[in-house]
Amino acid sequence: MHRSCVVCVLVADFDVEEIMEGFTMGKKGMTNDIDKIREITGYEPGKAFIYGFNEEERVCRECVETYGVDIGEEPVVYDMDSKNFHIFPSDLKIADTISQSEKKLRVDVYNYFIEYCNNNKETFDVIKSNTSKPREKLQLSKEENYKNKMVIDEIKCKKTGEGSGRGKKVMRGLYKYLPFYYNGKIYNINFMRFYIDKDNKVYCIFKQIQFDRTNRRNVNEDGICYPKTYQNHINKLDKLIQDNKGKNFCYNPPVAYDDTEGIVKEFVRFVKKCEGYDTK
Repeated sequence: MHRSCVVCVLVADFDVEEIMEGFTMGKKGMTNDIDKIREITGYEPGKAFIYGFNEEERVCRECVETYGVDIGEEPVVYDMDSKNFHIFPSDLKIADTISQSEKKLRVDVYNYFIEYCNNNKETFDVIKSNTSKPREKLQLSKEENYKNKMVIDEIKCKKTGEGSGRGKKVMRGLYKYLPFYYNGKIYNINFMRFYIDKDNKVYCIFKQIQFDRTNRRNVNEDGICYPKTYQNHINKLDKLIQDNKGKNFCYNPPVAYDDTEGIVKEFVRFVKKCEGYDTK
């Protein structure tokens, strides 16, 4: 039986100018003002963790120093367009290590999803889209010709494994995800897990899987919908869907980070369950 431990690693290897110049500003832009973030969302940025196992094979969430939290004057960014939080390790080497881990996994999950659907008729008909605009893919999934068909990105660069998400150097490849467009909704596989604690702080755990369903372009457009727990939602999916019918929500699947087959099968189950309730 795995038991939990927390180890904090405090590091300071950063270049603020490099960090900030990597952002692409939307219409409303980004902010690193924690008071402003709290005023807009009701929440504030917390810490970042890396999920793994220690030498004794016990679950370990390693706490890493982050911008705007441990280093008071450095930027932590909230995107006022997408309404998403981005919590960055201040040590770029740590960020690069996480990014490298995610790259291969994204490609593996993407390829296995296609293979799994091709070999199982009860899953989805998959259609690759070469448009780079998410809104066009979302609109495509609403059309009658694409009803009950899964529209996915055409991944052209196996080296980076990009499914979606911004690839600016500030992010070091972090916060990328795999989007799936189905019947006018977007289902996402995220390779990091966000949650809100009892003090209304938003935390992020890298190397843990999180799914979400959104009826809009971004999961937080109608309000922050990160779950109130970092733990797996064991036997809670049906209730989550019923409580969030017609709404955006996140789901913490009980699946290991490096279990490609398990991630895909659990994701298919997630989408099927959501769609099943939507048709009732």
